[in-house]
Amino acid sequence: MYQIEELGPELYRIALTRSLELSPEALRQPTNVYLCGPAPWALINAGHPALHAEDLSQALSECGVRSDQIDRIIATSWDVSAIGGARNFPQAEVFALSPDMLAPRDLEMITERRRAALKTRATELAAVIEGFDAPAVHAWIERYYPRMTRSLNVVPLRQGMRVRAGRLELQVHDTAGVTPGHMALFDEASATLFSGDIALSGLPSRQSDPATYATSIERLAGLNPTLALPNFGRPFERARWTLVRASRFLNNTLSSAASALFNGPTIIEFIERDRGYELQEPVELLWSFELFKALFDELVRTRTIQAEGQGVTRRYGVDVEDPRAEARTPASNPSSSNPG
Repeated sequence: MYQIEELGPELYRIALTRSLELSPEALRQPTNVYLCGPAPWALINAGHPALHAEDLSQALSECGVRSDQIDRIIATSWDVSAIGGARNFPQAEVFALSPDMLAPRDLEMITERRRAALKTRATELAAVIEGFDAPAVHAWIERYYPRMTRSLNVVPLRQGMRVRAGRLELQVHDTAGVTPGHMALFDEASATLFSGDIALSGLPSRQSDPATYATSIERLAGLNPTLALPNFGRPFERARWTLVRASRFLNNTLSSAASALFNGPTIIEFIERDRGYELQEPVELLWSFELFKALFDELVRTRTIQAEGQGVTRRYGVDVEDPRAEARTPASNPSSSNPG
């Protein structure tokens, strides 16, 4: 399933809408691949290697381009939804961010780190939440992060370099706060920004370093872009204003978090208090947990809040000695009547 939107002369947004069952809400948005011409044709990102392969091929054909005419792929990150589909274009050069200018080849090693980290977290959640379906989550992780190649030929990019995609001359902007190896791409002539996984509204679906992430948004706004093209969801005009708004939202979220963390909740308790109901979808809970853990640990690092404990039972708040009600009953409690 896909939609094609013409954004300019030989510039197309291909919105790929197929997702796995149990996928978290953040991954149900359309995944965008951008086709840039004229020939030799380039793609900004290549989609998921399995979920999107057939749809992307059909969409390219509808745009009058064969898959074997794709000359290069510029991946905004090492995530499976950005670089994973490159394996379906064996003739194309693949460009990706590599600050040390080494040419990484083992994409499976990078993917396995993510796969293993999520599985470990799912196992930890299952140990304290009765009813948390860890096997289902592990199965979802295996499908969303399939085995990748160990021999991917990559042209390494670093901050400030320029790379062509059709008629666009894109400057590389390192935005490692999203994930290590993440970048945005800016065409000065058209003031078009390929913003990658930077969230243009609401909270991001993922971030590894909130402080660097916040700085990255401010730096991108300083480019004065007029059009922002994200990896997920719709494009945004008035791009500079959108980035400034996103920066303010993130800063307000961080500055107001301390007051929201009354009674020193765990992350699970905070998520369900914020939503107003217990999350029954285990993958959604896992994905939300990872996001808020990065945010709250940054607040602890900057001494905005205190924390007590470790892992999934760690409590965050201004005064962790306050009495607090539990939103969940630990699995170890045989009297639990509130399964998650």
